[in-house]
Amino acid sequence: MVDRFPELQQFKENAENSNTKKSTKTWVTVWTTWAEEKGYSPDIVSHEAKELDEMLQKLFAEVRKKDGSDYEPDSLRVMKASLDLHLKEVGSSISIAKDREFVNSRKILEGKARFLREQGYGKRLRASKALTTEDEELLWSKGLLGSQSPKSLITTMWFLLTQHFGLRGCQEHHDMYVEDFSFSKDDNGVEYITYEEIPQKRVRAAFTKKEEWFS
Repeated sequence: MVDRFPELQQFKENAENSNTKKSTKTWVTVWTTWAEEKGYSPDIVSHEAKELDEMLQKLFAEVRKKDGSDYEPDSLRVMKASLDLHLKEVGSSISIAKDREFVNSRKILEGKARFLREQGYGKRLRASKALTTEDEELLWSKGLLGSQSPKSLITTMWFLLTQHFGLRGCQEHHDMYVEDFSFSKDDNGVEYITYEEIPQKRVRAAFTKKEEWFS
C-alpha cells in the first residue's frame, strides 16, 4: 500500500531524532558535570572498559538532579541508553548497555531503579495528601474557592461535592444529575441532603446512598 502522506512519517522521524539528540546532549552533560566534580576526565571515550564500569557504578548510585532530588527510575535507563548512543556516535566500540564488562554497573542501575520504585517513584502514583484546614482557608482567601468568578464557582462545587459525598474521579461528577439530590429533615428539624444515584447509572448492583448533614 502506497503511503499517501509520506511527509507525516518524515515529520514524526524528525521529531523523534530531535528528541533523541536533546536527550543524549542532556545526559552527556550530566556525565560531564559529575566526572569533573569527582576529578575524572569528562571524555567518556578516554576510559578503558573496566575503569568506565567502576565510574558508572558510582554515577548511577550517586546521581541526583540539580535540586538534590532523585531522578525517576525510567530516567536512569534513558541515561544509560543515551550514554551508550553517545559512545557509538563518537566511534567507540564499547557498549555499556550490552558488553559483559559493564554487568556490574547495570546491576547498580537496576538496583537503584528498584529502590526508587519502592520509595514511590515511577509510574505508580504516589498517595495524595489531604488538605489541611490551613490549606483550605488559603484557597478561600485567595479566591480560588468561592463565587468570585464562574471558574471559582465551578471549582468550589467540585470541591464540596467531592468532600461531602466522597466522589472519586471525574466520571462520577460528570454522571451527576440534579435529580440525584434530595433535601430532607431529621426528627430534630436538621436539614440534610441525600445523594442517590439513579438505578440506570449504577455500575454495581447494590444501591448506593450517601448523605450529608447541614446544621
